[in-house]
Order: sequence, then C-alpha cells, then structure tokens
Amino acid sequence: MRLISGRGSVAKGDVFIFPRGEKFTFEDLQGFLSMQQQFYAHHYKRNYKVYIGHHKILDRPDSEFGENNKLVAGMPRLLVDEYAGYFGGNAVTVQAEDDDDNQAVQDWLREVNFDDEHSEVVKSVAIYGRSYLLEYQDEEGRPQVAHVEADEGFMVYDDTIKAKPLAFVRYNYDYENKLKGTIYYADETQDFADGKLLEPEASVYHDVPAQEFYANEERQGIFDGAITLIDALDNALSRKANQVDYFDDAYLVILGVALSTYNEETGQYDPPSIDRLRKLMYSPDADSVNAKIEFLEKPNADGMQENLINRLVDMIYQTSMIPNFRDEAFSGNSSGVALQFKLLPMQNLAAFQERKFTNGLRAMFKAVFESADGGQIVSSAKSDLWKRLEFQYTRNIPQNIADAVQTAVQASTLLSQQTAIGMIPTVTDPQAEIKRKQDEQAEQVKAMGAMPDYMTVGDGDEG
Repeated sequence: MRLISGRGSVAKGDVFIFPRGEKFTFEDLQGFLSMQQQFYAHHYKRNYKVYIGHHKILDRPDSEFGENNKLVAGMPRLLVDEYAGYFGGNAVTVQAEDDDDNQAVQDWLREVNFDDEHSEVVKSVAIYGRSYLLEYQDEEGRPQVAHVEADEGFMVYDDTIKAKPLAFVRYNYDYENKLKGTIYYADETQDFADGKLLEPEASVYHDVPAQEFYANEERQGIFDGAITLIDALDNALSRKANQVDYFDDAYLVILGVALSTYNEETGQYDPPSIDRLRKLMYSPDADSVNAKIEFLEKPNADGMQENLINRLVDMIYQTSMIPNFRDEAFSGNSSGVALQFKLLPMQNLAAFQERKFTNGLRAMFKAVFESADGGQIVSSAKSDLWKRLEFQYTRNIPQNIADAVQTAVQASTLLSQQTAIGMIPTVTDPQAEIKRKQDEQAEQVKAMGAMPDYMTVGDGDEG
C-alpha cells in the first residue's frame, strides 16, 4: 500500500483507500487527484492512444539514413472490440419475478438507454481495466444513469476488510483549464472549484450513487499484458517494409566500365553525367578485365522476419486470452467440442467478469430503488426488489436458432418455462415473451367463443 498526500492511500490494483466515516479535506482530495493524474499519464492515456492507433513507434524520430516506415498493427482495437462484442454485444437481461415489477424495471431501463450505457462500460473496462456508472436526477427529478470513463472519475473505498465504497469523485477541466468536479458521498454531494471545497448538499441517495466495474482485481485491460509484444510487432512490420523499400531502391553498381558519350563539338568522349539520386555506384577506374554491372544486395532475412511476425501475433492473442478467429486452424475445425475448447480461455475470462459486473449492477439497483426517487420506478414498499432481480449475460457468438429452439423445447419438460425460453438467444425478456404468448392464447380462446353457431359443429351433427 502506498501513501499519498493527505490521509489517503493506494492499494493493489490502483485502488484508493480512505478512513471509514471521514470526509475529504481539500488536501485529501488533492492527494487523490494528483495520483489520478499519474494513472492517467502512465496508463489511461497510453491505452487510449494505443486503442485509437497512435502507437509508440509513431513518436520515434526519423532515421537520418535509410527508410523510415512506421507501421502500426491495430491489434489493440481488434482485441477490445472482439472481446467487448463477445461479452456485452448482447444486452444483459434483467428480470423481476412479479410481472408488474418486471414491467416497471424494463420501462426504466429503456428510459435511461441502459443497454447503450452498459455497452460503453464493457468497452471502457476492456481498454482501461475499469469504468463507472453514476446515478443522478434529471431536471424532472427522475433517476438517471450515465457511464463515466476511468480518466474522468474515480472511486474511493473505506479502510475496512470489505472495502466498501466511501465516495465517488467526478472531475473535469473547464475552458480555462481549471479543475472542477463533484464528490458523491452516501448522504451528500460536495462540489469543488477554484482550489476549494464548496458547501455540501443533501443527497436523495442512501448509498454512494456510483459503481466501479472491472474484470479483475488488478484492474487490467484486455491488451495491458501484451503492450511490449504489440510494440515489437510494430517494429518488425516497419523493418519488413523498410527492407522491401530497400530492394525497390537497390543501388546499381558499375565497376570497370568506362561510360562516356561522344561530343560532336569537341570530337571527344566526355565522362557520363551520373544522377546520384538514382542510387548508382560508378567506378570506371576498376580493372576492365573484371568489369561488373549488378545491383547491390544485402542478406535476405525474409524467413526469420515472417517467423517473428507470426510468433508475435500468436503470443498477443494468447496473452490476451482471445482466440484468433482468422486462424486457419480455428476456422477449419467445425467440431462443436473443438470450438468450445478454443473459446475456453475467453469464456473463463468472461465468467470472472460476469460475476463482478453482476455485483455492480445489483449495487446500482440498490442505490436507485432505496433512494428518495426510487418510488418513481417501483413502490417504496418494494425498495428491496434489488435483492430478487436476476441478471443474465448471453455470450455473443454465432447461434443456430433452430437448434436453440429445439433445446429450449426439450428443456421445458425439466425446467421452468421462463428458464427454457431464456435459452433462446433472440429472446431478451423471457417473462415478457411468456406474457405475450398467454395473451395470444387468450385472444384465440376469446375469438373461438365469439364464433357464430353455424361455424361450429355440434356433438349430434353428422356433417
């Protein structure tokens, strides 16, 4: 654990710790903000630049001689987008057992565009290793939720063994580059600006209205462990391109051959005019017996370079625990069991992340339902509904819908109807689907009861 300015400290995983039950002084806040800037400079900024394609090699000074290719392998973006799509491409299913409660929850999730906010959290966690959801009130006093990037806020935990959230800090810089922001405690909020803390204001929440989301306790992103491999791949590709350019611009060597042109005015042969920019090495003084005209070549290391590039690409995938879906060995094996084994590392990674995300989502609903505004979603008598919510993540992989439906039908003999229907990947709200099916059946029965007598066949009729 590292001590910082003020009474705060930093634990494993770059987690901020502060004494339980205490509020920040401005010195305490400055200590956290100063350390947060270090995290930004050494981690968040680097990861964002790498993700958008601004790799370390682009900042390398040009060589005075030779070629200066600077190629970037867009592996980080590929890894992030593939994993984020796999884990969070399908919207997380949130279910309440009671129909009315479930409808209220679904309506609120649609109102706050929760699927979009959640997908941004998933992507940010893959890039930075952490992200946040913040609950707040809109102009009409309705509960809202928004994602906050790792370089825009941070969570502070108490110093107990459970390390419960003590405060969330969101900050930004205004047009004059002055720092300002808000501290969110469980019972109040406090703004800061112009180098001082302002008067606190009462909060409608009873918990810290923010949650930290992460995939692992170390708060590492998808490509954090492969940064040096990515840099090495950029260098290898750039050197490869330099070599290709070299062979395109190879020197022509002319030795022992006197090149000259006849001058009609003088009646003599003049020495040739050599264009040095065409990379020509000319020496007429060499022994004419050993005259030579050839291109200057250097050793060809193509095989070694290709092996290095392939090895680096493989190691980047392996280190990130993401399979290479474009690999021939992967795509050429259609066995379901074989594909499952190839996906196993990424499935394990997603399983660990799902547990931590589920805890974060439950904490979010707890903060909202138990707040003074939670009654706008569910009745105050059901403020503990968050305990009974069910969360289901469905991996975004190619699905055979016909097989999934058949499996659901077979499972319905052993499992509940809601669980069986939830096995179908295209159904995002199993409970609503059951309700729609019941309504359809009721309408059919009602329509049959309204049929005129001449359209029905009585028991005594023969035809």
